[in-house]
Amino acid sequence: MLRFILDIISPKICYSCKKEWSFICEDCFSKIYDFEEKCYVCKKYSKNSENHRNCQVLNNVFYDKIIILKHYKNPLIKKLIKDWKFYNKKEILEELAFFLFKKFLENENTKKFDEYLVISIPSYFLRKWKRWYNSSEVLAKSFARYSNINYKKNTLKKVRNTKQQSKLDRKTRLDNLKNSFTFNEKYLNLVKDKKVIIVDDVVSTWATINEISSILKQKWAKKIIWLVVASD
Repeated sequence: MLRFILDIISPKICYSCKKEWSFICEDCFSKIYDFEEKCYVCKKYSKNSENHRNCQVLNNVFYDKIIILKHYKNPLIKKLIKDWKFYNKKEILEELAFFLFKKFLENENTKKFDEYLVISIPSYFLRKWKRWYNSSEVLAKSFARYSNINYKKNTLKKVRNTKQQSKLDRKTRLDNLKNSFTFNEKYLNLVKDKKVIIVDDVVSTWATINEISSILKQKWAKKIIWLVVASD
């Protein structure tokens, strides 16, 4: 109710066309070039963005597919990212979760939502305290609301405050992430034999994705699907 009142007093305006009631309307979002379907390992075409099996085996990759909405170098996407990261406009993430849900339906082509579990990437408590919220949690919670898929917030825990991955080389990235995440064993039965959906805002490196996917596969997750707003 409070949000409804605030929207009346100071309505959101689309960053592109300036229409009221949203930060990015469906019409404007649809005009941004879609991220192409491809295997995220070899970067070659793959239907519905499924990883090629050979690519997974040869490169020791544990995630099965990454669904990405848009390229993060698009000016409008860059503006949205900047505002949710640095100006606390988390409602942008809530809106983008709707587009992630639409993309998920296109790629997965399923109505058996009870086969899935939604989780988020945890932040180290100091980082979350500094920003006031975790982008992955906001996206995952909103996505779960649209899809009615079960969401478990604390399935994983970040136990080390790691350095920013994008500023490190490949070997250092792997060392940086080692033993930085732990699994909450009380959720083992929820993860086992499930298709686990991990929702995130921006992906620039594969190391975090693979580290988390490895942990979940060790806990008998059937399939690992990453839903990401933007990447390169």
